[in-house]
Amino acid sequence: MMEVGLEANTFGRSQLGGPTLGDVDGDGHTDVVVPTLSGNIYVLSGKDGSIVRPYPYRTHGRVMNQVLLLDLSKRGEKNKGLTLVTTSFDGYLYLIDGPTSCADVVDIGETSYSMVLADNVDGGDDLDLIVSTMNGNVFCFSTPVPHHPLKSWRSTNQGRNNVANRYNREGLYITPSSRSFRDEEGKNFWVEFEIVDKYRMPSGSQAPYNVTTTLLVPGNYQGERQIKQNQIFDRPGKYRIKLPTVGVRTTGTVLVEMVDKNGLYFSDDFSLTFHMHYYKLLKWLLVLPMLGMFGVLVILRPQEAVPLPSFSRNTDL
Repeated sequence: MMEVGLEANTFGRSQLGGPTLGDVDGDGHTDVVVPTLSGNIYVLSGKDGSIVRPYPYRTHGRVMNQVLLLDLSKRGEKNKGLTLVTTSFDGYLYLIDGPTSCADVVDIGETSYSMVLADNVDGGDDLDLIVSTMNGNVFCFSTPVPHHPLKSWRSTNQGRNNVANRYNREGLYITPSSRSFRDEEGKNFWVEFEIVDKYRMPSGSQAPYNVTTTLLVPGNYQGERQIKQNQIFDRPGKYRIKLPTVGVRTTGTVLVEMVDKNGLYFSDDFSLTFHMHYYKLLKWLLVLPMLGMFGVLVILRPQEAVPLPSFSRNTDL
């Protein structure tokens, strides 16, 4: 259990947004990021609860939401530490570099109570930031950072009880070869996922990992609506699980969930379809017999020209 020391008590009632966890300054230890109503953003060391310098970072308005922690290093770039992303009641979106506390700001001109979220929204290969405001507007900001499932932050607690950055730390994600959209027509299909556990301070590996894979199908399927498989793994790595297809033309969602030894919850999911392209088989069932008949006629046609019979009444005498 982490003790945050005396400094944590000085926030009092000035803190509204909850804390988030991650290695902000890149020293290998977990830090606690705490926003306050006074506009200050504190970073507390996970080792002793002391304030990590050069924090606190001061915005010019109240910070009413949790601070998003992201690894915004570009492709091929080695970057230590995380970026703090939040909005403030001064109308700005802040992107604060973790080790230096230097910030880039975007003037959105509106205030927000909700946490900034991150995911691949437009279907490209980059990571997008989603900001919703009190005016009812939703902003989507593109970044030059390549998307990774463990970089996405889709909800405040990431599904259940996780307020920590997952990328290069701990998590579970479905590999790109499995999550790409496809139509399944056979009896079974494979789902490949990877368990990541690079978190070593202070307790080392978080194994065992209890993984549950669930196939969710809609109401037009007459069988079980949830087809589940459960396995326990004792080390990180890539694994494959075989799931049965359903016998009707429908859609489905595969949900992969993991709970580590401390009860932390991680999940990833993707959608797919079943037997949606059966009409392609019908097309060939119609075309192939016609092609076969044409081939037989070509093979059995006469090799030499035969004169057509004449029905003329004119005959030679």
